[in-house]
Order: sequence, then structure tokens, then C-alpha cells
Amino acid sequence: MRDYDFSISADRSGANSEKWNEENIEGICGNRKALPFWVADMDLPTSDEIRKALEKEAERGVIGYREPRALIPAFISFMKERHGCDVDPQDVVFAQGMLHSIAMALNLFTKPGDRVLLPYPSYHPFIDMIVSNERVIVPYHLERIQTGFALDEEKFIRTAEGCDAILFCSPHNPTGIVFTEKELKTVLECASRLDIPVFCDEIHSDLAHPGYHHIPLYKASEGTKARCITFCAASKSFNIAGEHCAFALFRDRKMKEEYEKALRRLYLTSPGYSVSVMAENAYLHGIDYNTQLCAALERKFQRLESFIKENCPLIRPCAVHASFIAFLDCSALWGRVLEDKTAHPELYQGTYTMSHFFGQRGGICMNDGSWFGEEYAKYMRFNFGCGDDLLEKGLAGLKKAYDWIIDA
Repeated sequence: MRDYDFSISADRSGANSEKWNEENIEGICGNRKALPFWVADMDLPTSDEIRKALEKEAERGVIGYREPRALIPAFISFMKERHGCDVDPQDVVFAQGMLHSIAMALNLFTKPGDRVLLPYPSYHPFIDMIVSNERVIVPYHLERIQTGFALDEEKFIRTAEGCDAILFCSPHNPTGIVFTEKELKTVLECASRLDIPVFCDEIHSDLAHPGYHHIPLYKASEGTKARCITFCAASKSFNIAGEHCAFALFRDRKMKEEYEKALRRLYLTSPGYSVSVMAENAYLHGIDYNTQLCAALERKFQRLESFIKENCPLIRPCAVHASFIAFLDCSALWGRVLEDKTAHPELYQGTYTMSHFFGQRGGICMNDGSWFGEEYAKYMRFNFGCGDDLLEKGLAGLKKAYDWIIDA
């Protein structure tokens, strides 16, 4: 087993990176030179196995049609090793990207006007997906607790009444929650009792920090009557976010058959060449990389948390159980930021008030909390999936903005 170094950021200059594009950064925070801590891909290198596999294929000099049949067995093997989850090959379908696969399920198994329960704060594409497909959002707001957010089971059950589907995210983005088996059972029992489908995005599932245990909804639903579809991908787990390869796990064979028919109608049944290479090598040879990455991300969050506690005590970071994104509660700064916006409107030319504050006053670009629902405009999402030096620059930017507003 080799040791991976997650202390150094990869050089992404000249890579047409969405995250580092100055126009994108300016659109979010108003400062095109701000350092990016927003979109959810990491600045950490992927595994040597994935990189070498891509280099080997490039050396062949031919990028032809690739036989994809090894992909699902590799995924099943990883699910067993990483999560102790026995996946029946008859339950798995390849899908070309997480959002595509969820959107297609939403279209197939609900109809315009149907009510979809969506936990908030919510990853914005889920909001857009439901609205643009003419379904109706039924918001379920996670309970704010001292350490972050939690699922109030009784409130969830009440909210689910009258709904036609549930769109879930586990682990949760942006709060970082790893749900307990009891909480997952509540979701599944609601779905069973109401006879409605559950669509569960588990793209962050392989990044639970040490001490936390992610339970795939597919595993939790064993023996239940819940019509759930669990969506998984290697993209976050191995920092290959641009590869767009997902897997849908079905507990209802009729739903699976309908889904596969739709894939065939749209000719979406085969992964691309490089996608197959990356995903196969990630799942077959990436367990050590993934395990070490989870430990490194925990250390990085601990650094962020301790720094904020010491230097920015009015900011409250929500406890992160998984992945590389932290939801920061900046409510105590909100009034002062609004005063700054009134005094200097030229610095706030956009819809994201808090993003512009930190971009203009601290030189760092983060996702504005309002992107996850207007009720969360006083929050920020900070991506700490980067090398130590870049992380320290991000923390210095937090402190710079914090000190400015406190002393103003």
C-alpha cells in the first residue's frame, strides 16, 4: 500500500477548469481574482492507478469503442468492500451522469403537477430539476441544532403526507450529514406506507469521515416494500468529477425495466471510453486512495473548524460527517454585511450578498447559502478539498473579511 500526499494542490492552470475560471468566479462573488472554494470538485490529485490507466490508453494511440461489461462488476465489488453492501447484478443499471440519471427517474416515475418532498437546504440543481420538469416542491427543512442540522423524523413524516415522491441526498449536500440507519428507515417507511418512490443521490457516499458510517439506501431498504432508486458514482470519491458515470440501484424490478427501456430509447446505454477506464480502475484499485482521502478530509475540516473558532468566533461551521464541503452559518454577520452593501452598492453587483462580501472583502469565492434555498442566505458553503497551502489562504481570506466587518 502506498501513502498518498493530500497536502499539495494540483496545478489547474490552463485546464479550462470551471472552478478556476475567472468569469465564473466574478459572476459568483464580483471579484474575478478571488481564490475559488466553491464548486464541488477538489484540487487534490486523483489516484495514480487512474492516471496511469489513462496514460496507458493514450499510448495505444486509438480511442475506439470499449467493451463496458467489466464496469458493473467492478462497481459491485467496490460496494461490497467499501460498504459491506451485497448488490445483486440484476438490480444495477449504468447511467450517464448523476443529475441525468436522477432527472430521468423523476420524469419516468412522476408526472407534471406531482408533489416532490425535498430536504432543505438543497443542492440547487435538485430545485431546478423539480421546477423545470413542472413538478411541485414540498420543502422539508432539516432541523437546525447546535452542531449543524439533523433530520426530525416526526416532522419528516408529517411533511411526506400527500407527496408523490421523495428526492433525498445521502450524505447530505450541503450540510455534510451522514444519516443513521434509524433516520433512513423513517424515509423508507414513509415511502412504503404512502407507496411513493424515493430517488436518493449518494454521490458523496464514499467520503464519510473516520468515525462515521454511511449506509447505502439500497442496503437499508432490503426487506422493505419501498420503491427506492439509489444513485452512486465514483466522481467525488476519486476526484474525477468530470467523468459523468453513475449507477442506479433498483429495489423494484418493474421500475428498473421501465428505466432500461428509456435508456435504450434515448441511446444512453454505453459509457464513454475514458469514463470506463477511470471508473473501472477507481473501483478495482482505489480503496486505499479513498480511505486515505477520507482521513485527510477529516483533518482538513478539523483545521477549518479550529481556525474559525479561534479567529472568526461569530461564524458557526456545521459539523461535517462526510466529503469536502462545509456549511458556514454567518448569521451573526448578516446585519453588518447588509450595512456594508448599503454603503458600498458597487461591491455587491449581483444576487449573492454573502458571496460578494467574502469575495470583495476577503478575496475568496464560496457558494452563497441562498443557492441552497432563499432561507439560507446567511450561510456559505466552503470547499476545503484542496492542498494545505491553498486551504490556509482560504482561511486567511475568511479572517480578512471577518476582521474587516467586525472593525468597520
